[in-house]
Amino acid sequence: MNNRGQSLIIFVLILPIIVLFIAFLVDSSISMVEKNRIDGIITSNIKQALNNNITDINKIKNAIIKNEKMDVTIEIIDDSLKINAKSEKKSVFGKILNFSWYRLEFNYCGNYLDKNINKNCG
Repeated sequence: MNNRGQSLIIFVLILPIIVLFIAFLVDSSISMVEKNRIDGIITSNIKQALNNNITDINKIKNAIIKNEKMDVTIEIIDDSLKINAKSEKKSVFGKILNFSWYRLEFNYCGNYLDKNINKNCG
């Protein structure tokens, strides 16, 4: 009895699952790299703006955004600073995985006078 045909059918049935898994791994890896890159840009620009004693919200926003397309909301209440930045990046395999954008959101808050900013605060 020859089992070559059975192996071929199983391979053909499993191949799309393997391709989707690889596409998911590549897309999630790209999104993590983008998240870390944007987080580094935002953090360094916030620190630079605070070290230069910039108090104008628009100047801080322009320092954060620079070359990135982001939606940034900044609140300065008394000595506290709250920053929310949202960015969307295009998915590489979005048509296969049925979504086309990654939505990345970053939250920062801290004391404006101490120049101490923390990530992921409420």
